Amino acid sequence: MNMVTALAIAAGVLVAVWVKVSALITVPYWYVGVFGWACYMAAGGGMNGLKKAIPAGVLGMLAVAAAEMVALMTGHMELEWLLLGAATFVAVFVSRFALFSFIPAAFCGAAIIGAGGPVGIFDLITNVKLGIAFVLGAIIGFIADAVARMMTKKA
Repeated sequence: MNMVTALAIAAGVLVAVWVKVSALITVPYWYVGVFGWACYMAAGGGMNGLKKAIPAGVLGMLAVAAAEMVALMTGHMELEWLLLGAATFVAVFVSRFALFSFIPAAFCGAAIIGAGGPVGIFDLITNVKLGIAFVLGAIIGFIADAVARMMTKKA
């Protein structure tokens, strides 16, 4: 079996399982997990893909959360655009460090938290669940990759 077919089978099965399990464990944001998975794959897969996608994605989430929190707590929502610009600057600037070097994951993480808008930042439980879903998605991508490789090995 070729790698694409094996990956398609592994991905199809694991996404179906992830959708079901994520609802059962009250992390019903399966689609955020798919962002984590996509970042893992875009970062090249394997252990290096995990090492690049997860820290950068979480950094993007934290940077946007901090920007939104500052805007809200200071009462200056008219400065939100500047604070989000600063958060983006930070996410890109720290990409000089290997741990945070995968900028697309940082932007995905930023978008995931940013989608909740400024008021969404106060829903800490949901934001933590979004972070967990992103990380688990990258890990599930790693598992799918490993399963696909096993399926393509010749006996």
